[in-house]
Amino acid sequence: MKKKLVVAVGLALIAMLSLWLYSRSLQDEVAGGQKVTILVAAEDIAAGARLTKASLAVREVPEAYVHQASIRKGEENQIIGRPVSEKVSQGQPLLWSDFELQKSASSRRLSGAVQKGQRALTIPVDMSGSLAGMLRPGDHVDVLGTFARGQGTDWATVTLLQNVLVLATGDLRGAGEGEEVVPSTNQGPRTFSNITVSVDLEEAELMVFSMQRGPINIVLRSQEDIETVDNVPDKNFGDIFETQKRAAFARRHAAKKIEALKPQQ
Repeated sequence: MKKKLVVAVGLALIAMLSLWLYSRSLQDEVAGGQKVTILVAAEDIAAGARLTKASLAVREVPEAYVHQASIRKGEENQIIGRPVSEKVSQGQPLLWSDFELQKSASSRRLSGAVQKGQRALTIPVDMSGSLAGMLRPGDHVDVLGTFARGQGTDWATVTLLQNVLVLATGDLRGAGEGEEVVPSTNQGPRTFSNITVSVDLEEAELMVFSMQRGPINIVLRSQEDIETVDNVPDKNFGDIFETQKRAAFARRHAAKKIEALKPQQ
């Protein structure tokens, strides 16, 4: 009899435990499931700003309400130091998509980088004309063209435009203020067959006409050089074959004080 009582009590306890567990599971289901700890913004984070440890906070959220792209506690080391692609408000959950490279400068409309009153014009270039692929958006260049006069026996190279802003090299576009160009320039020289520059409408007409008449080349300017040179003389066969002109060029170059190669910044 005593043994039967013990068994009955045990079964009752099991039944009560099962009922409690079932009740708990129902509560969890209604509440959205078990709590998951995710990362949220501890403060407003501006677009392009790099995430810091101080910018992070945690929040427990029912599993049913956790976004698939949410970043969970323990994964913070994968995002600290990386720039966010869009503004994140305080308390907003952090998503992996906030750090996707495709939401960088290269995915925005090119028209957003063109200043009011300017036009974007694409110029075909070869590897030598694109500075062996080392040209980058944000650089400034001078544009030169070589054309034939008269019946095509008298050729000359002229400077068409000076201090022209490069908006894009191939499909690599410039970033907005305070943002980075993606992909990184640390990846070395790139290959591209055209560049896009910023010109006004009249300059665009000059460039389009010139591109139909002869080859176009570009020369890179220093970041510190924004001045234009007046009355740049054309260069022709006389500057190559006439001894006096070549000597004058040599003296002119020798008189310049060329500094040593500048360290990369």
